[in-house]
Amino acid sequence: MKNLGFKIALGAAIIIIAGLCYKLFLVKPHQTLVTNPRSEIIDKIQTDAKLIAQTVDVKGFSKAVFERKASIIGNGDITGLPVSKSVLDSLRLDNMDKTKKLQQASAINASLSAKALHAEKKTDSLLKEHYIYTDDYLTAMFTPDSSGGKFDVNYKLSLIRHDYKKRKNFFSPYRQYTDILSPDKRILIDNMQSLTIESPKTKRFGIGVQAGYYFNPATQQFNPSFGIGISYNLLSF
Repeated sequence: MKNLGFKIALGAAIIIIAGLCYKLFLVKPHQTLVTNPRSEIIDKIQTDAKLIAQTVDVKGFSKAVFERKASIIGNGDITGLPVSKSVLDSLRLDNMDKTKKLQQASAINASLSAKALHAEKKTDSLLKEHYIYTDDYLTAMFTPDSSGGKFDVNYKLSLIRHDYKKRKNFFSPYRQYTDILSPDKRILIDNMQSLTIESPKTKRFGIGVQAGYYFNPATQQFNPSFGIGISYNLLSF
């Protein structure tokens, strides 16, 4: 009886071990793959440029340097541009002629901060007093009256934009940058949105059927030829 019980226990252990080995090595585990659908709509997160520097240069120009993200779409056809409503409104693409090819659209937001401006008191021919401040870019005039007064403000806004590419070293890829400058150092460039579209690059290499004639120096004759070859285009027009 003792040997029989041992044999039964041993057989049960072998069956259990065999079942575990079968599940471990032969049965593929059931996998559940959960994917989140990716929206192809271009929104603000994809088109916002990153502000990497805000300085005033030696000539007194207010300078903002942005690193632009490459938002490349199609071939410039804006009729079916997959942009969100917020980007459409910020870049005013809804007002563009839909027959034109879009290369780049940008929205630049800037603000002016001017404090402690000293106004000069003046009196006109009717003996009415007003206060005026003026510099190279800003003219502000305040005329008091019985209810308080009114302001007249005129500002000459000038922004200069430079687009360029550069890379850290020979092996790193080129990055897109934009410098925005204002001759008035009081101007602060808050942010920029940029949407860029590039035409597809022309392929240089191609495979095609070639037919024609070649000159055989041995027979001093032109002979017909036919074949398949690889070509490289030096110029495209």
